Amino acid sequence: MAPILKLSNRLYAISDLQAPTNSMNAPMIFLMQPLHPLYTVEGRNGQVGGHILHSIGGVSEVQHRSPRLLRRNVLTLEHLAEKFSMPIKDAADEFKLSVTTLMLRCRELGFEKWPFRRMQSLEHLIDDLLEMKPSGFQDAVAEIRQEIEAIKLNPSLDIKDETKHLRQQMYQLKSKRRRMD
Repeated sequence: MAPILKLSNRLYAISDLQAPTNSMNAPMIFLMQPLHPLYTVEGRNGQVGGHILHSIGGVSEVQHRSPRLLRRNVLTLEHLAEKFSMPIKDAADEFKLSVTTLMLRCRELGFEKWPFRRMQSLEHLIDDLLEMKPSGFQDAVAEIRQEIEAIKLNPSLDIKDETKHLRQQMYQLKSKRRRMD
């Protein structure tokens, strides 16, 4: 693609050595909306997109080309669920997206909050149960793991009330142990 030079807020020039011009090596000048990183100006090969009328009478086409948006549109809930165990910033870096773009995709899929904190809370609860080993902890661990899987399938789910109550009890037990030490 030929280099694009910004002349003013709405006027751009493309240096195109293959295109015939009025003067020797003069750039083609055209009027268009301010250049946006999602758009590229393409040549005469019939690409799809909007058309730009040049001041010297030529026509170029604008084609939408954004690998970020293409990546964003192919992100499914299954792709996102693999990254729920990491902070949203790290997940966005993994997908090579901005946090804002990732959250827009999450909202399109129907959930408002990134579930990392809920997942982390449940994982810590499992660790505490395995460390303290209260009576019936294996059943509780199995239920919490099922809840984690349910959140992966539907990230807008909240933690069950029973799990919240168990988490509060474990916190109280840990704080009592710290005070006794």
